[in-house]
Amino acid sequence: MNERKVYVMQRLSISIILAVGILMFALSGCAGREKPATTADIMRGYAADVQTEVELKEQLAKDWERGSELAQTGRERIRDGQEMIQEGNSQINQGKREVTQGTQLMQDSERRFRENFPGLQLRPGGGAGGTTGQTSATE
Repeated sequence: MNERKVYVMQRLSISIILAVGILMFALSGCAGREKPATTADIMRGYAADVQTEVELKEQLAKDWERGSELAQTGRERIRDGQEMIQEGNSQINQGKREVTQGTQLMQDSERRFRENFPGLQLRPGGGAGGTTGQTSATE
C-alpha cells in the first residue's frame, strides 16, 4: 500500500509539472503575438523617462532646500548655545565670587562678635537668645 501512495504522488507531480509547462508555453506564445512598438509608443516611453527624471530633479531640489534650512537653523542653535554657555560660565563665576565674599563676611562677623562679646556663645544651647548655630560655607 505504501508503494501505491508513492506511485500516485509521482504521477501527481508529473501532472503538475506538465500543466505548468503547458501554461508557460501558452503564455510565451501570447507574448510573441504582441504588435511591435510604434513610433508613438517609443515617444510615450521617452516622455515617461523624462517625467521620471523631472520628478527626481524636483525632489532633489526640495531636499537641497530643506537641507539648507536645517543647516542654517543648526548654525543658529549652535551660536545661541555658545552664548548660553558663556552666560552660564559668567553666572558660575559670579556665584563663586559671591560665595567667597559671603563666607569671608560670615567669618569676619563671627570673629568680630567673639572679640566684642567674649562671654556670649554662638552655638545652639549657649544662651544669648537668637543664636545662629555653626557657620559654614553652605549657610
